[in-house]
Amino acid sequence: FLDFQNLFNEDYVVNLNSLMLNSGYELVINENEDANIFINNNVSEKDLTIFQKNLISCAKNSKVKIIEEYISDKPSNNNVVNFLEIHEGAEVTHLIFQKNKEKVNLQSTSYTSCHNNSSYKQLTLNISSGSVRNHHYANLLGQNSSVSLDGIFFASANQIIDNKTHVNHNYPNSISRQRYKGILTDHARASYLSKTYVDKIAQKTEAYQLSKGILLSDDSSFHSKPELRIFADDVKCSHGSTIGPIDKDLLYYLRSRGLNKKNSLSLLIKSFFHKIISDVHDKSFVEKFNYHSNIWLKENSI
Repeated sequence: FLDFQNLFNEDYVVNLNSLMLNSGYELVINENEDANIFINNNVSEKDLTIFQKNLISCAKNSKVKIIEEYISDKPSNNNVVNFLEIHEGAEVTHLIFQKNKEKVNLQSTSYTSCHNNSSYKQLTLNISSGSVRNHHYANLLGQNSSVSLDGIFFASANQIIDNKTHVNHNYPNSISRQRYKGILTDHARASYLSKTYVDKIAQKTEAYQLSKGILLSDDSSFHSKPELRIFADDVKCSHGSTIGPIDKDLLYYLRSRGLNKKNSLSLLIKSFFHKIISDVHDKSFVEKFNYHSNIWLKENSI
């Protein structure tokens, strides 16, 4: 873990994890191996505080799918830090599903290193009732490496959702994508900070950032801050950020075609997430998203 130490000197949540560490695991996927891994993070007793640090190493030319779930109903706090080492030619898909109950707070942090010709695709789906902090970092450390950090979140009541992604391009011919979309209602508050750093030697970099939020109440708020730091001159980098209520013209169009207001709103929200979900090639995970998102919409009278 000392190899990553300089990455989080000023992150008090990760420093607290190091100070109070009480659990963790190491997973090693061998060279040329295909692996499907399911990780269930479930708090067994109420009022526990968990400080977990994990190392996942994917060897050369391995192909790995990781499905990681956080589903707890006992009041607790879970501080988890994942380190992922993606070696040359490895392909990793990491699907994270968060559905904790109220008073189950989660701080999830990941640091991913991608080497030559490797790829890492992460999707964080947050439909928790408690407050959640998702901070995910990636370092592109070889040519033709790529990383995708996507997120979808739902927030209601008095929830606080803190999102951050940060990608460092340190070699030429690397690709990154950061996309986060959220729905907020009631008094929920959320933020999303996305950063892209392109080193001066990282020519031919392609980097894309997108943040979108829909506010369903006047008392909800979403703050988005995209950042680009580019020191190379032959790159394709872009970012976009939009936050606001449902488009009234789109709502009117659907209602004019015979749909009631509730069904029109539900359809627009589902289409809002479609682009990210359509990139997921795991049927059970998509079905889980559809099932729990429908429950969330129903519980919030949408």
